[in-house]
Amino acid sequence: MPLNKGADVAQIIRVGYRALDRQYLIADARVLDMPRPTLWEARVRDNLFVVEQHSDPIKDGPGLVFSSLIPDLHHFNYRGGRVLPLLHPDGTPNLAPGLLEGLAAEASIQSDHEDLLAYVAGVVAHPAFTATFVDELTTPGVRVPITRDPVLWARAVELGREVIWLHTYAERYVDAAAGRGASNVRSGWPMDAQPKSLEAVTTMPVKLQFDDLMHQVVFTDDNGARNGAWGPVPREVFDYTVGGMNVIGSWFKYRKKNPGGKKTSPLDNIHVTEWPHEWTLEFTELLTVLTRLVSLEPAQAALLEQILAGELVTKDELAAQGVKWPETRDDRKPRRKATSATLDIFGGQD
Repeated sequence: MPLNKGADVAQIIRVGYRALDRQYLIADARVLDMPRPTLWEARVRDNLFVVEQHSDPIKDGPGLVFSSLIPDLHHFNYRGGRVLPLLHPDGTPNLAPGLLEGLAAEASIQSDHEDLLAYVAGVVAHPAFTATFVDELTTPGVRVPITRDPVLWARAVELGREVIWLHTYAERYVDAAAGRGASNVRSGWPMDAQPKSLEAVTTMPVKLQFDDLMHQVVFTDDNGARNGAWGPVPREVFDYTVGGMNVIGSWFKYRKKNPGGKKTSPLDNIHVTEWPHEWTLEFTELLTVLTRLVSLEPAQAALLEQILAGELVTKDELAAQGVKWPETRDDRKPRRKATSATLDIFGGQD
């Protein structure tokens, strides 16, 4: 089914290509491989996409990643995955029926769908979660421990809001009063802790390395000379992984002089010959996001330990309160209505 049926000019939109890597896409099914209409239908205002690795065990990094942009098939770590939109195409929350009411009745936890997802992010989106449940995660699908303690719940929501704000490059969970400005991942962050561009990229870089002495990420040219540098950057940021995929290395791979990745067409050999200034800004943003995520990890790890040491709400207890957990494909069908975003991309509804 072509996007923009009969249109002469296709849209070019930003998408979540890999975890924390935003790239551009020609939004036309005539040039797309495996377009998924049901996923595009969920590209509605203020939606948020939750991505989990669902085809292979997760061994490191966060248990989930988040994107305000429609994610690529291999968004999580090159190995497929599953995308769970926060909202249905009609704008209603994508939750098991009765879940919010069940939490209120069983554990006196008052929550809306946005705070519920923030709780999930606070508890799951950090390496300690993956390390704690490494055996359980050999079975696909992230399971989330739900605390009965309202204080721990509130703390997880607070942390999760910042996690999602960072994962979405300050596009979601914006709250200026809490230091989360719109479209500015530097807001509320001390200047001396912010990674900065220290040396300009003058030619297309060839290799990426880390200077442990200077705490800098360095690009080099064909001769091995420095060709761009950013700092200060902690080693933990340079080594940050999502399901075994090094985030900085993956970002650089697609933008170096001879890009990596699968080659399926002569078009793959077309690449820029001069480093765009926009990439310097984007890389600075990526380093800022990773630095701030790493700074949250100790608090998330301590919180997870406290949650697991306390009383938890079980799936059966919530079911007894009337929660209808999805069991069949029909239970998981998206709720649809025509939206401008859907019509712009697909040229109609099925």
